[in-house]
Amino acid sequence: MSRFVILMYHMISEPITAAEVKYACPPRQFEKHIQMLLNNGFTPVSIESVENYYSQNTALPENSFLITLDDGFEDNYLNAFPVFKRYNIPALIYLATGSLGKTNQWMSQPTFTERKMLSWKQIKEMASQGIDFGSHTVSHPRLTEFDDDRVGKELSESKQIIEQQLGQECKHFAYPYGLLTEKTRELVAQAGFKTACSTRSGFNNIERDPLILHRIEVFGNDPAWKLKQKIKFGSNKAGLFFPLKYYFTRLLARLG
Repeated sequence: MSRFVILMYHMISEPITAAEVKYACPPRQFEKHIQMLLNNGFTPVSIESVENYYSQNTALPENSFLITLDDGFEDNYLNAFPVFKRYNIPALIYLATGSLGKTNQWMSQPTFTERKMLSWKQIKEMASQGIDFGSHTVSHPRLTEFDDDRVGKELSESKQIIEQQLGQECKHFAYPYGLLTEKTRELVAQAGFKTACSTRSGFNNIERDPLILHRIEVFGNDPAWKLKQKIKFGSNKAGLFFPLKYYFTRLLARLG
């Protein structure tokens, strides 16, 4: 059974605070990740290919990966977009539409530094060159803390503004903070989204719910070998001794 991975990034820039090390991947490190993937036989695919995989049972290439970036930071345009163009990599950026043209106002200060978000001009330029965009709500809230009406409003308004600005259907969504319930998933379906990404780690295959896709989180300080290991095991965890622990745990499970 074929399987694929979805990689999750946020900022493509140098971290400034300790908390940002996890979420901010330096541009040179990001390019090393791309080079490692391509040099090791991994094949980049678009979100359209993933959607067709589920809706039309269209096969994906072996060792497929999809790159996603959450929130819509301006550094996605300044630092990631040139890499995507240089290596012909499709990608999907999830937009918190209420912050576009502003800053990352939902992130606590001074744990995180104030950073600029994408403008619609930048988004439209990227969209014209093959980068896809999805919804990450309007205000980046914890959807599980809201009633159904508020959740529905966050979904519909973000979807609508993206469609108005880009002139095409917005079909893809990512749950802020990865938080969802069965009801949240139902509301995402009702809003008309075809795929939705969680922050749950692991591989995806044809049996995976396309509205609860799993992703592998790439930390800003992950060297290329750690990313390769994460993809091999479908895990957010990686380290020199992780493979040994992994196989030992599986052996114990079989013996038990």
